[in-house]
Amino acid sequence: MHFEMYTWPHYILMISPILITCVIIKVMSGKSFEKQHLVGKVLAVILILFMVIRNINNFFKGNVVSDLIPLQLCHLSAWLIVPGAIFNRNGYLSLIAITLSLPAGYTSLVFADPLVHYSSLFEVSAICYVILHVFIVIGAMYLMFIYRPKFNFKDFLKSFAILSVYFLITIVINNIFISHGVPSFYFYSVLPEPGTPLETFFNWGTNYHVLGLTINPIYNLLILSIATAIMLSIYTIYNIFQKNKGTNHRSKRLNI
Repeated sequence: MHFEMYTWPHYILMISPILITCVIIKVMSGKSFEKQHLVGKVLAVILILFMVIRNINNFFKGNVVSDLIPLQLCHLSAWLIVPGAIFNRNGYLSLIAITLSLPAGYTSLVFADPLVHYSSLFEVSAICYVILHVFIVIGAMYLMFIYRPKFNFKDFLKSFAILSVYFLITIVINNIFISHGVPSFYFYSVLPEPGTPLETFFNWGTNYHVLGLTINPIYNLLILSIATAIMLSIYTIYNIFQKNKGTNHRSKRLNI
């Protein structure tokens, strides 16, 4: 089965994590926190397991080093951010998972261009792509509606500062790989993801060579601006949701 963008299989892919999450939340809403946390850990294990499968498959296919190091945002979300937020009930990771991993994971389902390049959706790489992005969305939404962590604007600023530093570091990492002829797309900080609006933003800017690095300041500022807007929007909506729901005893388990 060959994947084509914006056909009925793609629409099913886009709606599937929302439907699955609604079912899981409905089933688990009346359960004890221990049972809810067990389900959360299962979601986390699924993400880690498929990251391992992905990397083993990439290794035996002889893929480039940058494909084997899971530092792309969605890969980072799958093996560290979402599982870390669930297993450790960490507030900062929960904030990043909800405000950035969730929209990033879902965007990768909406702009699922990488799937077009596979001969079949039943290839290991294609299966991993689908499972990882679907479960990033499910895991982040499960955090939102079951764990319901509490954080303030100061926490938001700290988390955003961490991500901003990581973004700047990826510019250097991407440049190092690219200078050695290895494609590298961590955070898409140097080159845009094909088939997405990032290509347009990249074309609005100009590449400059500074201290051996290729930098597109306009493109980088646009990415950070969009990330900021998305994170602030979801942070605001989530806090409104929290206030409307009132105090929940389970929220205390995720206080920072």
